[in-house]
Amino acid sequence: MASQFKLEVTKRNEFGKRASRRHRDNNLIPAEIYGEPDGNISILVNSFELTNQIKDTAFYSNVIELNLEKKKLEVILKELQRDPEKSKITHIDFLTVRQDKKVSVNVPIKFIGEDVCIGVKTSGGILSHIITEIQVSCLPKNIPENIEVNVTDLDVGGSIHMTEIKLPNDVELVGISDKEHDTAVVSCYIAKEEKIEEEVVAEEGDEAAAEGAEGEKTDAKDDAKADSKAESKDDTKTDSKEDKKSEAKKE
Repeated sequence: MASQFKLEVTKRNEFGKRASRRHRDNNLIPAEIYGEPDGNISILVNSFELTNQIKDTAFYSNVIELNLEKKKLEVILKELQRDPEKSKITHIDFLTVRQDKKVSVNVPIKFIGEDVCIGVKTSGGILSHIITEIQVSCLPKNIPENIEVNVTDLDVGGSIHMTEIKLPNDVELVGISDKEHDTAVVSCYIAKEEKIEEEVVAEEGDEAAAEGAEGEKTDAKDDAKADSKAESKDDTKTDSKEDKKSEAKKE
C-alpha cells in the first residue's frame, strides 16, 4: 500500500543541546525512529516539508514513508513535541511498522450530523465533544483516516459511548475492557444559564399563583367580616325597635 505522506530525511550525527539548537536554526528538526531491528535511528527532518504535511490531519494517524539514504522506511507518528511558548515543533518520534503486523494508533473522530442534531435543533441543546480521537488497533493498510460518529439522533440528556461507534472492518478499539472504561465520546445538554432562567421563571410563576391565592383568601375574609358586621348592625336595629314597642305598651 503506497503512503500518501512522504518525507526526505537525513541521518543525525551531532547530538546535545547546542547541536539541536543549531539544527533548528537551520530548519532541521531532530527526530528518532523506534522499532528498527538494528536499534533506533536518529534523523533530521526538514521543518518546512513537515509543516506542509501536518496541515492534513490524516498525517497524525496514517503510515508515513521516510526516505533515508535511498532506503524507504514505513513509520507512524508516535509523538510530536512543541515549544510551549513559540508552538514550534522541537522533536519527533516515529515508530516503524510492518504491513503484516497490527499497530495501535490514535485516529481523529469526525462528527457528522451536527447541523441537524435533534437535541440542538428542537430543544436548544449544546453538543459537547468529550474526546476527539480514539485509539484503534489494525494492520497499517487498514488505518482509517478518521472515525465517523453520527450525532443526528442525539437528544438533550443523551450521549454516545465508545462501544456505540461503528468501526470499519478489521479495526478494533483499544483499552476497553469493561463498561467502566466505556467513555462517552459526545453528549448533548442544556446550558446551565438557560436552566436557571427557566427555574426562575417557574418559581416566579408559582410565587405569583401563591400570592393570587393568598389575595383571594384575604378578600374572602374581608368580605366575611363585612357581612358579619352588617348582620350585627341589622340585629341591633331590630332589637332597638322591639324594645321601644314593648315600652310603649307598658305605658
